[in-house]
Amino acid sequence: MEPPNGSAAGRSDTCFGVFNASDGRDNAQNSITSPWFSTAFGLIGLCSNLFALCVLLSSSRKLSSRARSSFLVFLCGLVVTDFMGLLVTASVIIPYHFIKFTWTKVDPGCHLCNFLGFSMVFFGQCPLLLGATMAGERFFGINHPFSRSTSISKRRAWSIVGLVWGFSCLLGLLPVLGLGRYTLQYPGSWCFLTLLPDTGNVIFCLLFALLGIFSVLLSFIFNTVSVVTLCRVYHDRESVQRRRDSEVEMMVQLVGIMIIATICWMPLLV
Repeated sequence: MEPPNGSAAGRSDTCFGVFNASDGRDNAQNSITSPWFSTAFGLIGLCSNLFALCVLLSSSRKLSSRARSSFLVFLCGLVVTDFMGLLVTASVIIPYHFIKFTWTKVDPGCHLCNFLGFSMVFFGQCPLLLGATMAGERFFGINHPFSRSTSISKRRAWSIVGLVWGFSCLLGLLPVLGLGRYTLQYPGSWCFLTLLPDTGNVIFCLLFALLGIFSVLLSFIFNTVSVVTLCRVYHDRESVQRRRDSEVEMMVQLVGIMIIATICWMPLLV
Protein backbone atom coordinates (compact mmCIF):
# COMPACT_ATOMS: atom_id res chain seq x y z
CA MET A 1 0.00 0.00 0.00
CA GLU A 2 1.52 3.31 -1.08
CA PRO A 3 1.93 6.11 1.45
CA PRO A 4 -0.75 8.82 1.03
CA ASN A 5 0.35 12.14 -0.42
CA GLY A 6 3.97 11.23 -0.86
CA SER A 7 6.66 10.09 1.48
CA ALA A 8 6.21 12.96 3.94
CA ALA A 9 2.63 11.93 4.64
CA GLY A 10 3.44 8.28 4.85
CA ARG A 11 6.22 8.47 7.38
CA SER A 12 5.16 7.21 10.78
CA ASP A 13 7.22 9.82 12.61
CA THR A 14 5.38 12.84 11.20
CA CYS A 15 2.04 14.40 12.10
CA PHE A 16 0.56 12.87 8.90
CA GLY A 17 1.79 9.33 9.47
CA VAL A 18 -1.55 8.01 10.74
CA PHE A 19 -3.82 10.15 8.59
CA ASN A 20 -4.52 10.20 4.87
CA ALA A 21 -4.49 13.93 4.22
CA SER A 22 -6.02 13.70 0.75
CA ASP A 23 -8.88 11.47 1.91
CA GLY A 24 -9.47 13.74 4.91
CA ARG A 25 -9.74 16.70 2.61
CA ASP A 26 -12.34 14.98 0.43
CA ASN A 27 -14.30 13.85 3.47
CA ALA A 28 -14.24 17.36 4.88
CA GLN A 29 -15.63 18.79 1.65
CA ASN A 30 -18.48 16.28 1.75
CA SER A 31 -19.21 16.47 5.48
CA ILE A 32 -19.00 20.23 6.08
CA THR A 33 -22.11 21.76 4.51
CA SER A 34 -20.96 25.33 4.95
CA PRO A 35 -17.88 26.92 6.55
CA TRP A 36 -20.19 29.60 7.92
CA PHE A 37 -21.54 27.06 10.39
CA SER A 38 -18.27 26.85 12.33
CA THR A 39 -17.68 30.57 11.78
CA ALA A 40 -21.02 31.49 13.36
CA PHE A 41 -20.40 29.34 16.43
CA GLY A 42 -16.89 30.73 16.80
CA LEU A 43 -18.14 34.32 16.66
CA ILE A 44 -20.90 33.58 19.16
CA GLY A 45 -18.37 32.11 21.57
CA LEU A 46 -15.96 35.04 21.20
CA CYS A 47 -18.70 37.65 21.65
CA SER A 48 -20.11 35.82 24.68
CA ASN A 49 -16.70 35.71 26.34
CA LEU A 50 -16.09 39.39 25.60
CA PHE A 51 -19.44 40.29 27.16
CA ALA A 52 -18.70 38.12 30.22
CA LEU A 53 -15.26 39.70 30.58
CA CYS A 54 -16.73 43.22 30.50
CA VAL A 55 -19.29 42.27 33.16
CA LEU A 56 -16.59 40.76 35.38
CA LEU A 57 -14.31 43.79 35.08
CA SER A 58 -17.21 46.10 35.89
CA SER A 59 -18.23 44.01 38.90
CA SER A 60 -14.70 43.73 40.30
CA ARG A 61 -14.40 47.53 40.56
CA LYS A 62 -17.49 47.77 42.75
CA LEU A 63 -16.63 45.03 45.22
CA SER A 64 -15.07 45.50 48.63
CA SER A 65 -15.15 41.82 49.67
CA ARG A 66 -11.76 40.20 49.20
CA ALA A 67 -13.28 36.73 48.99
CA ARG A 68 -15.60 37.81 46.21
CA SER A 69 -12.87 39.76 44.38
CA SER A 70 -10.47 36.78 44.41
CA PHE A 71 -13.24 34.57 43.06
CA LEU A 72 -13.82 37.06 40.25
CA VAL A 73 -10.11 36.93 39.43
CA PHE A 74 -10.32 33.16 38.97
CA LEU A 75 -13.49 33.57 36.94
CA CYS A 76 -11.83 36.25 34.83
CA GLY A 77 -8.88 33.92 34.21
CA LEU A 78 -11.32 31.21 33.10
CA VAL A 79 -13.09 33.56 30.67
CA VAL A 80 -9.79 34.86 29.25
CA THR A 81 -8.59 31.28 28.76
CA ASP A 82 -11.77 30.28 26.96
CA PHE A 83 -11.68 33.40 24.78
CA MET A 84 -8.05 32.87 23.77
CA GLY A 85 -8.69 29.19 23.15
CA LEU A 86 -11.51 29.98 20.73
CA LEU A 87 -9.48 32.74 19.06
CA VAL A 88 -6.32 30.67 18.55
CA THR A 89 -7.95 27.45 17.38
CA ALA A 90 -10.53 29.18 15.19
CA SER A 91 -7.79 31.16 13.44
CA VAL A 92 -6.53 27.85 12.01
CA ILE A 93 -9.64 25.69 11.76
CA ILE A 94 -12.03 28.21 10.17
CA PRO A 95 -9.63 29.20 7.33
CA TYR A 96 -9.22 25.49 6.59
CA HIS A 97 -12.96 25.12 6.04
CA PHE A 98 -12.91 28.07 3.62
CA ILE A 99 -9.68 27.34 1.74
CA LYS A 100 -9.44 23.52 2.10
CA PHE A 101 -5.65 23.74 2.07
CA THR A 102 -3.47 20.62 1.99
CA TRP A 103 -1.59 20.17 5.25
CA THR A 104 1.37 18.38 3.68
CA LYS A 105 2.02 21.37 1.42
CA VAL A 106 1.23 24.19 3.84
CA ASP A 107 2.87 22.60 6.88
CA PRO A 108 5.45 20.01 5.76
CA GLY A 109 7.45 20.43 8.95
CA CYS A 110 4.37 19.92 11.19
CA HIS A 111 4.99 23.21 13.01
CA LEU A 112 1.41 24.44 12.56
CA CYS A 113 0.03 21.04 13.51
CA ASN A 114 2.14 20.96 16.68
CA PHE A 115 1.01 24.48 17.57
CA LEU A 116 -2.64 23.58 17.05
CA GLY A 117 -2.26 20.36 19.04
CA PHE A 118 -0.53 22.27 21.84
CA SER A 119 -3.36 24.81 21.82
CA MET A 120 -6.01 22.09 22.02
CA VAL A 121 -4.31 20.48 25.02
CA PHE A 122 -3.44 23.77 26.75
CA PHE A 123 -6.84 25.42 26.35
CA GLY A 124 -8.59 22.14 27.05
CA GLN A 125 -6.81 21.37 30.32
CA CYS A 126 -6.76 24.94 31.69
CA PRO A 127 -10.52 25.28 32.33
CA LEU A 128 -10.61 21.96 34.16
CA LEU A 129 -7.68 22.92 36.40
CA LEU A 130 -9.07 26.41 37.01
CA GLY A 131 -12.46 24.92 37.89
CA ALA A 132 -10.82 22.64 40.45
CA THR A 133 -8.79 25.58 41.81
CA MET A 134 -11.90 27.73 42.21
CA ALA A 135 -13.77 24.88 43.89
CA GLY A 136 -10.87 24.34 46.30
CA GLU A 137 -10.65 28.04 47.15
CA ARG A 138 -14.38 28.19 47.94
CA PHE A 139 -14.18 24.93 49.89
CA PHE A 140 -11.59 26.33 52.29
CA GLY A 141 -13.30 29.72 52.36
CA ILE A 142 -16.68 28.23 53.37
CA ASN A 143 -15.69 25.25 55.51
CA HIS A 144 -12.58 26.73 57.18
CA PRO A 145 -13.17 30.49 57.26
CA PHE A 146 -10.88 31.02 60.29
CA SER A 147 -7.97 28.89 59.13
CA ARG A 148 -6.33 31.90 57.48
CA SER A 149 -6.16 35.47 58.68
CA THR A 150 -7.28 37.06 55.42
CA SER A 151 -8.77 36.00 52.12
CA ILE A 152 -6.66 35.50 49.03
CA SER A 153 -5.61 38.83 47.58
CA LYS A 154 -6.05 39.70 43.92
CA ARG A 155 -2.30 39.49 43.33
CA ARG A 156 -2.08 36.02 44.85
CA ALA A 157 -5.16 34.91 42.92
CA TRP A 158 -3.58 36.04 39.64
CA SER A 159 -0.39 34.23 40.65
CA ILE A 160 -2.37 31.01 41.09
CA VAL A 161 -3.98 31.53 37.67
CA GLY A 162 -0.50 32.02 36.22
CA LEU A 163 0.69 28.78 37.81
CA VAL A 164 -2.23 26.91 36.25
CA TRP A 165 -1.39 28.41 32.86
CA GLY A 166 2.28 27.49 33.30
CA PHE A 167 1.49 23.90 34.29
CA SER A 168 -0.87 23.47 31.33
CA CYS A 169 1.79 24.95 29.06
CA LEU A 170 4.34 22.38 30.23
CA LEU A 171 1.80 19.61 29.68
CA GLY A 172 1.12 20.80 26.14
CA LEU A 173 4.83 20.98 25.34
CA LEU A 174 5.50 17.33 26.26
CA PRO A 175 4.89 15.99 22.72
CA VAL A 176 7.16 18.71 21.32
CA LEU A 177 9.82 17.57 23.80
CA GLY A 178 9.47 13.93 22.77
CA LEU A 179 6.72 12.37 24.92
CA GLY A 180 3.98 11.44 22.47
CA ARG A 181 3.18 13.48 19.39
CA TYR A 182 0.45 15.55 17.81
CA THR A 183 -1.14 14.26 14.61
CA LEU A 184 -3.74 15.45 12.12
CA GLN A 185 -7.28 14.37 13.02
CA TYR A 186 -10.44 13.73 11.04
CA PRO A 187 -11.72 15.53 8.99
CA GLY A 188 -8.28 17.06 8.52
CA SER A 189 -8.93 20.46 10.08
CA TRP A 190 -7.26 20.05 13.48
CA CYS A 191 -4.45 18.30 15.33
CA PHE A 192 -4.55 16.56 18.69
CA LEU A 193 -2.78 13.89 20.73
CA THR A 194 -2.24 10.50 19.09
CA LEU A 195 -4.18 7.42 20.16
CA LEU A 196 -1.62 4.81 19.19
CA PRO A 197 -0.43 1.81 21.29
CA ASP A 198 3.18 2.93 21.68
CA THR A 199 4.69 3.88 25.00
CA GLY A 200 5.12 7.62 24.51
CA ASN A 201 1.63 8.25 23.16
CA VAL A 202 0.00 6.01 25.76
CA ILE A 203 1.76 7.81 28.62
CA PHE A 204 0.83 11.25 27.30
CA CYS A 205 -2.79 10.26 26.62
CA LEU A 206 -3.15 8.77 30.10
CA LEU A 207 -1.53 11.83 31.66
CA PHE A 208 -3.90 14.17 29.84
CA ALA A 209 -7.00 12.08 30.54
CA LEU A 210 -6.28 11.22 34.18
CA LEU A 211 -5.37 14.81 35.02
CA GLY A 212 -8.62 16.04 33.51
CA ILE A 213 -10.71 13.37 35.24
CA PHE A 214 -9.00 14.11 38.55
CA SER A 215 -9.76 17.84 38.16
CA VAL A 216 -13.45 17.19 37.45
CA LEU A 217 -13.79 14.74 40.36
CA LEU A 218 -11.98 17.12 42.71
CA SER A 219 -14.34 19.92 41.68
CA PHE A 220 -17.32 17.63 42.32
CA ILE A 221 -16.12 16.72 45.82
CA PHE A 222 -15.25 20.28 46.84
CA ASN A 223 -18.46 21.75 45.44
CA THR A 224 -20.66 19.06 47.00
CA VAL A 225 -19.19 19.61 50.48
CA SER A 226 -19.43 23.39 50.09
CA VAL A 227 -23.08 23.25 49.01
CA VAL A 228 -23.96 20.98 51.95
CA THR A 229 -22.19 23.37 54.33
CA LEU A 230 -24.06 26.38 52.97
CA CYS A 231 -27.38 24.55 53.29
CA ARG A 232 -26.65 23.83 56.95
CA VAL A 233 -25.65 27.43 57.60
CA TYR A 234 -28.84 28.79 56.05
CA HIS A 235 -30.94 26.53 58.27
CA ASP A 236 -29.09 27.69 61.36
CA ARG A 237 -30.81 30.47 63.31
CA GLU A 238 -27.49 31.98 64.30
CA SER A 239 -26.68 32.63 60.66
CA VAL A 240 -29.31 35.37 60.33
CA GLN A 241 -26.67 38.03 60.95
CA ARG A 242 -24.26 36.55 58.45
CA ARG A 243 -24.65 37.47 54.80
CA ARG A 244 -24.22 34.36 52.69
CA ASP A 245 -25.93 35.56 49.52
CA SER A 246 -22.66 36.22 47.70
CA GLU A 247 -21.30 32.81 48.68
CA VAL A 248 -24.44 31.12 47.38
CA GLU A 249 -24.09 33.04 44.12
CA MET A 250 -20.48 31.93 43.77
CA MET A 251 -21.42 28.31 44.45
CA VAL A 252 -24.19 28.42 41.84
CA GLN A 253 -21.65 29.65 39.29
CA LEU A 254 -19.16 26.94 40.30
CA VAL A 255 -21.77 24.20 40.06
CA GLY A 256 -22.71 25.46 36.60
CA ILE A 257 -19.07 25.43 35.49
CA MET A 258 -18.65 21.92 36.89
CA ILE A 259 -21.74 20.60 35.09
CA ILE A 260 -20.63 22.07 31.76
CA ALA A 261 -17.10 20.69 32.16
CA THR A 262 -18.47 17.25 33.08
CA ILE A 263 -20.85 17.08 30.10
CA CYS A 264 -18.32 18.41 27.57
CA TRP A 265 -15.11 16.72 28.73
CA MET A 266 -15.79 13.55 30.72
CA PRO A 267 -16.94 11.40 27.75
CA LEU A 268 -13.77 12.35 25.82
CA LEU A 269 -11.49 11.89 28.83
CA VAL A 270 -12.93 8.49 29.71
